[in-house]
Amino acid sequence: MMSSTERINIAASAQRLDVDNRIPLRYYYRIADNILKQADIFRAEKNIIDLYIMLLRFSGLVSETIPFHRDYRASLQSQKVYLKSRLLNALNELEELKPAVQQKINELNRRYTNQSNSLQQSAVKNQSLTYYGMTKAVKPAAREFNSYGPIAQQLSYSKPMEEQFRRMSLNLMRPKDETLSKHSILGPNGLYGQWQPPKTNIRVQYPSNIDLTPIEFPSLQQAIQNKLPDKSDHSNSEPEASSIESTVTVGNCENSQKSHVDEPCPMISFEESETAPVHINVTRQPSPPPVLAEVQDLVHAISPQVKETDCRIDNPSTEALVPSESPLQLHISTTMMESFMKLAKSNTNRNLETCGVLAGSLKNRKFYVTALIIPKQESTSDSCQTTNEEEIFEVQDKRSLFPLGWIHTHPTQSCFMSSIDLHTHYSYQIMLPESVAIVMAPRDASRKHGIFRLTTPGGMSVIRQCQKRGFHPHIQPPDGGPLYSTCTDVYMNPNLNFDVIDLR
Repeated sequence: MMSSTERINIAASAQRLDVDNRIPLRYYYRIADNILKQADIFRAEKNIIDLYIMLLRFSGLVSETIPFHRDYRASLQSQKVYLKSRLLNALNELEELKPAVQQKINELNRRYTNQSNSLQQSAVKNQSLTYYGMTKAVKPAAREFNSYGPIAQQLSYSKPMEEQFRRMSLNLMRPKDETLSKHSILGPNGLYGQWQPPKTNIRVQYPSNIDLTPIEFPSLQQAIQNKLPDKSDHSNSEPEASSIESTVTVGNCENSQKSHVDEPCPMISFEESETAPVHINVTRQPSPPPVLAEVQDLVHAISPQVKETDCRIDNPSTEALVPSESPLQLHISTTMMESFMKLAKSNTNRNLETCGVLAGSLKNRKFYVTALIIPKQESTSDSCQTTNEEEIFEVQDKRSLFPLGWIHTHPTQSCFMSSIDLHTHYSYQIMLPESVAIVMAPRDASRKHGIFRLTTPGGMSVIRQCQKRGFHPHIQPPDGGPLYSTCTDVYMNPNLNFDVIDLR
């Protein structure tokens, strides 16, 4: 059954994209193709609401953004005819979907309202039940005295303690006065008692020498030893299964061969733990599910012993998919960043930056990074520039991949987004709002990597209006927020495989 945690706003989910003449017109054509590709996936998954939103985005892009680009008039006529034909198809499908989408949205919003009302009523009911006994006990006093009167006067005119206790407790025996006085924070005499200072003639003396040696239980130790097999007897012993090791083979630079990475389920850079001499009832645990990127380090700091490989990702049914204005989830392999750092090691040793392109697939409203593309590039100690972007587009088109962001190193700097990085990522986030920028900073003692995205609309609007180049400061967004922020919808997935495609 579909459940919603927020109201669905179609207009906010399909906002108009402002044209930026600094971005080549072919990029906008690729944006249109990516939107139609997402629409095809949502149509196949029978997700009519997200399909409707994608068709609205495509219609707005083709009719309100692309025609206002300065290079549009000089573009090929065939491209214009193609876009117009796709626009007519999108408009016709929007008209067909509108009644069903409106009915679905009304149903979800009504369910959201009912859930909110039921939660509020439940909270009010619980609160009234909590204070019912107290309110009922002081009602007689409230009738006779002003509500602003002293508390002691109101309590003195209330009903006897036995009757109040009988109402508040369900026919339980009243505890003795001695018991009540021991547990009362007001002392044995309650409100009418006199305050007494703490006694100083009583001391608590702790032992000066504490024996911290472990206590041995001979009977338990003997029972364990009896259950252990004899080391000399190898007939009944079986060797433990070795953990699956991942291999990364980088293709030839000239032939641009890809290499497939088949990584294990454990998190990044697990240390081999020492084997305990005695194992009792060893039970295999399932592999950890995808975790948010920001809590990844915490997870394998707590559970370094998890090394299982049989794990799956639970994909929710299409009926439980509810669109929202925020970006979709993005899943990244737990070993991808480590593999990238191995590919960038030679440049890192020479204090040169290295960059790569992230690409992947879409399924059940989740993006998965399934390809790490290393393009031809020119690098310095604080910058990295791709030199042949057409090769990247060719790889993405042949494999029907979405552009999901980029990754690059800061070999000599800390983990942050420079002004050049912000302008570079702006073009990726224009292509796809879910795109991320991963910064690898091996020399940053506090943070080795970060996954960032420009804030919307604050950071995106500032970079769109900025005409400067090179390293330069930026103004603060109008809303007072940051230019970029750490992503909260990126998951490190121990089950996700990816290909390394080295084009250098």
